[in-house]
Amino acid sequence: MLGTIEAAGPDGQPLALGDRQRALLAALLARAGEVVSVDRLADLIWGDGQPAHPQNALHTQVSRLRRLLDGTDLRTQPPGYILRVEAADVDALRFGELAGAARHASPEHAVDLLDEALSLWRGPAYAEFADSDAARLDAIRLEQARLEAVEARAAALLECGRAAEAVPSLDACIDEHPLREQARALLMRALYALGRHAEALRGYQDYRRRLADELGLEPSAAIAELHLRILRHDLPATRDTAATPPPLSAIRVRYTTTPGGRTLAYGTLGEGPPLVALPAWVSAIDVISSGRDPRSSILQRLAGHVELTIYDRYGTGLSRGHVDDYGLDASVDELAAIARRVGRPVNLLAISQAGPVAIAFAARHPDLVDRLVFFGTYASASGVFTHTELNNTLVNMVRAHWGMASRLFADLFRPGGSDTMARHLAEVLKDSAGRDVAAGYLQAVYEADTTALLPHVTAPSLVLHYTGDRVIPFAGSHQLTTGLPDAHLIALDGPYHLPDATNLTHIVESITSFLTPQTT
Repeated sequence: MLGTIEAAGPDGQPLALGDRQRALLAALLARAGEVVSVDRLADLIWGDGQPAHPQNALHTQVSRLRRLLDGTDLRTQPPGYILRVEAADVDALRFGELAGAARHASPEHAVDLLDEALSLWRGPAYAEFADSDAARLDAIRLEQARLEAVEARAAALLECGRAAEAVPSLDACIDEHPLREQARALLMRALYALGRHAEALRGYQDYRRRLADELGLEPSAAIAELHLRILRHDLPATRDTAATPPPLSAIRVRYTTTPGGRTLAYGTLGEGPPLVALPAWVSAIDVISSGRDPRSSILQRLAGHVELTIYDRYGTGLSRGHVDDYGLDASVDELAAIARRVGRPVNLLAISQAGPVAIAFAARHPDLVDRLVFFGTYASASGVFTHTELNNTLVNMVRAHWGMASRLFADLFRPGGSDTMARHLAEVLKDSAGRDVAAGYLQAVYEADTTALLPHVTAPSLVLHYTGDRVIPFAGSHQLTTGLPDAHLIALDGPYHLPDATNLTHIVESITSFLTPQTT
């Protein structure tokens, strides 16, 4: 699996697998230990080019594969087939065992275990099937595990005092994934340990530039702190960080339950006026706290001024579960559960699709809301998403081709970005929610209408919106400023949808000044 799909017999000689058998094997290995239905397997193997009698054709391919893999536990189990394999017989499972063992080993032993684990890789996981429905998700998971193993090996080498050995693999990792922060931080530490301070600082500046240019983000508090320590030549020492914002990675995740029985993950960070940041269309606390989400930079900065609370909407992130209601009322109930956990009137930050939820909540629970901040959002979907056929096409694309759709939305969020940017944002979306949940919430985005509730929102509101926004047009800001009784608009120049690094200082200062008005 860690390269071209291959199978070998007891003598180690490769077996002659045909293309269909290899596709079938890839689909079964990606779901090892699970029953995969006949219809699903046929769809995974042939896609739109189904044979005249797919069930018979699949039975033929399974029979041939069984003969080739004599002794392998490939069983018929209604409504389909199940493949059971031992970890020692599959390179990907063996890799997982070795990487897992390394997490509990001494640094010296961890290096040996990870060297053995990484030596199992012969190329991209699943090779030519990596982008197919048969193995895409597992290929992504394995690639992520490989990168984590590379970083874990480098960290262990640093602990062993072998910084020079860590540099080549980290250089290669960054060449391939220039926006991967952990690899950057480890390389900075390795170069610093070797006395190559200027190179470590240049690496940080390159990372900061790329992050701003391609994603509109800032480096996380953790790597910014590392950069500062290198500048001051006090990397091994500890220093007082009381004046710096707490890193998002320090968020402690807790859980609460709505009256309807939805269990939600939430976390709070920082001190100051309470600010609840509503979830995005699909987002996840763990992705946000890692600095990968497009909103991570603004939330990181705000955490230095407010008591920031973030949460996952049901079915996403750390709040996974079966969603049977994607409607506005269910989302308002989720926000109410979080606000009551804060225990006092809250300020709300509604970015992108979250505007209608914040409006409905503020109209229905005025006693729980102090102030509202709207960024790049809207009140009525019909006034901003005017192409109904396109909306339906996008929902169907998310449901049928989540990978392709996530790349399309990435391009809209950050127009003119590189392939690296598009891959990064697409991975953020896919890591935050599955296709069915993403499609369900997207459909709700295109149906929301809170126009009638706007006059009932008594809390003061700040509205920020980029004039060239292609995801939610600037018309959304006019819906808010003309419909809300007390609203102030800040129009931002640019083609962006989410807060861009070039405007962060102005945006954060505007929000914090609004949340903490001066008294006279």
